Amino acid sequence: MNLYPALPLILVAAGLALLVAIAYLARLVRRHRRSLGALLQLAQTNQEPLHLPAEAWPALTAGGIMRLEYSGNWFGQPVQESRGIEHTNRHPFTFNIRADNDISLDFRLYANSNRGETRLFAENLAGVFRLLLETSVHSKMEALSAALTEQAKLSLYLQHDLRNLAQWVEWLAADLDATTDDTSLLRLANRLKNSAPQAAARAKQILKASCKVHVNTPQPPQEIALGYTIRQAAEHAGISINIKGDARIFLRRDLFERTLDNLFANVAPLLRQHEDLSVHVEITHPTGQILARIDMPHLEEIASLPAENLFEPFASGRPGGLGLGLYQAHQSMAEAGGELVAELREKHISFLLTLPDTKSGLQN
Repeated sequence: MNLYPALPLILVAAGLALLVAIAYLARLVRRHRRSLGALLQLAQTNQEPLHLPAEAWPALTAGGIMRLEYSGNWFGQPVQESRGIEHTNRHPFTFNIRADNDISLDFRLYANSNRGETRLFAENLAGVFRLLLETSVHSKMEALSAALTEQAKLSLYLQHDLRNLAQWVEWLAADLDATTDDTSLLRLANRLKNSAPQAAARAKQILKASCKVHVNTPQPPQEIALGYTIRQAAEHAGISINIKGDARIFLRRDLFERTLDNLFANVAPLLRQHEDLSVHVEITHPTGQILARIDMPHLEEIASLPAENLFEPFASGRPGGLGLGLYQAHQSMAEAGGELVAELREKHISFLLTLPDTKSGLQN
C-alpha cells in the first residue's frame, strides 16, 4: 500500500521550484556581473569625480539601483544631483566622500527592494561605486598636490602678486603712451596718485616675501572700509566700478586684498578693451554679517565651465594664466574668516562675499 501517493508530485514541484529559484539567482548574478564589469571599465577611463555618477548610472540602474542622490561642496562651491525614481519607503545606502577641506559629498543610493537577493547585489554594487569615487577623488587630489608642489618652488601667492603688480605697471605704461594732451595726462596723474600708494604697499610685501622677511608672520586683523578697499583693488587692476552701499569689516587686509586682486585680475583685460562693460558692487547688511555682491562680465573660458568647477584649480586652462586665481581667491577669503561663492548668469558672473561685521570681529 502506497502511504504517500502524492510524493512524486511533491518532489517534481519542489524540483521545479528549485530550478526556478536557481534560474532567478543565475539571472541576478549575470546582471550583477555585467553591471560590475561596466563599473570596473569606468575605473580605466580617468573620469572626473563629478562626472562619475552620470557615467555610472546605466550600470547602477541595471544592477538594481533605482535612485542616486548626492549633495555637498566641491572646492567651496555647493553641488547636488539626483537620478532615478524617488520612493519614500526605501532604505538608502549612504556614504561620504571627503578630501581635506576642499571636497565633501554625501551620497544616497536606493535599491529596488528593501530585502532579498536584489538588495544584497545592489549593496555590493553601491560599495564598488563608492570605491570608484574614492579612487577618482584620491587621484585628483594627488595630481593637485603634485601640481601645487611644483608651483611652490616660488610661492603661488607671490607669483600672483607679482603678476598683478606687473599688470598694473603694464596698464599704466599703456595709458601713459596713449595720452594725447595735457588734460588726459592730468587725468592719468590723478589716477596714479590714487592707486600708487596701494601699488607701493604691494611691492613692499613682495620684497619682504622674496627676501624671506617675516614670511610666516601673518598680519593681524584690522578694521577696513569695505567700499574704499574694493574700489582701490579695482583701480589697481585698471578698471572702474560702480558701488552701492558701504560697511566696515574686521579681518586680515592682506588676505582680503589678495581675494579682490584675483577676482578683478580675471576680468580686467576684457573691461579695458570694452568700455561699455562694467563691474557693479552692492554691499548689504543682513543680521550678523555683511554681504558684498560683485557682478562682472564673465570670460569665455569661465562661461564654458560648470558652476561647480569655478573654484577648482587649473579648471579653466586660461592661456597666460596660472589657473589658480579663483582657487586662491576662495582660499584667501576662507582663511580671512569669510566665504566666497559664485553664481553664473547668461552674460555675467556674480561673486558673493560673506564677511563678518565689525562688532563680531572685534568680539573675536
